[in-house]
Amino acid sequence: MDGQRNENLASTRPRPAGRRRKRGARLAAAYALQALFALLAALLAALLICGVLYVREHLFPKSGGDAQPKGETIAGSGGAETGNDPATEAGAEAYVVVLDAGHGGVQSGCAFDGVLEKDITLAVTLLAAEKLRAEGVTVILTREDDTDVSLDERCRIANDAGADLFVSVHCNSYEDSSINGLESYYHNGKKGQRLAEYILAAAGELGVKTRSVKDANYQVIRDTVMPASLVEIGFLSNPAERARLQSEAYQDTIAQAIADGVLAMKAAG
Repeated sequence: MDGQRNENLASTRPRPAGRRRKRGARLAAAYALQALFALLAALLAALLICGVLYVREHLFPKSGGDAQPKGETIAGSGGAETGNDPATEAGAEAYVVVLDAGHGGVQSGCAFDGVLEKDITLAVTLLAAEKLRAEGVTVILTREDDTDVSLDERCRIANDAGADLFVSVHCNSYEDSSINGLESYYHNGKKGQRLAEYILAAAGELGVKTRSVKDANYQVIRDTVMPASLVEIGFLSNPAERARLQSEAYQDTIAQAIADGVLAMKAAG
């Protein structure tokens, strides 16, 4: 009887503190493991949601197109608008060409029998711009009227625009009035040379008398950072060529040659 009472008393005695600590540590570890599992589950769920959204966005885009065509106005000192061109509206990167009508304002250029270089170059340049814009090219003019624009400013306009090509249009003169024909110039660089060659070749295909492609140190093709060409479209000192250069039909032919040369360069990349 006494032995049984002793056992019952022993069973009701408090457990040692060491055993309680061990049990508490096990419980804490179990809770920490549960929390870790919960965190991992939440992370996996977040990754799954992100994956689904990525697939919907990139593999199954919405139809109809929300983006609006971007019409952009870029102007030189004369404020010439480029308008919306097909390349830009289609989402392709715009191909930018700066056309520079030589001289202007008080700088008339060469003059013979009242025919001024600045007037001929402007007429041809405006026609070339019209033809290029019709082909989706973004055109910037350094001048679009009888304005005096410095050589530094012409280069700045082209460089600031990040143009792909630069073409400067001029008329020639020489002491020997029998000399005639279109010449094109570049300053170093294979791409500038190719542009000059394309324009010269296009002129020849249109029946224009041509001379040669030359390397020259003209500022507008030296200080522009893109492929550049200066085109002497004919000799005002030659009476017959001077008469042709005043003709709207011949001006249109020269403008077409410039446009064709630029488009050939664009196509060549």
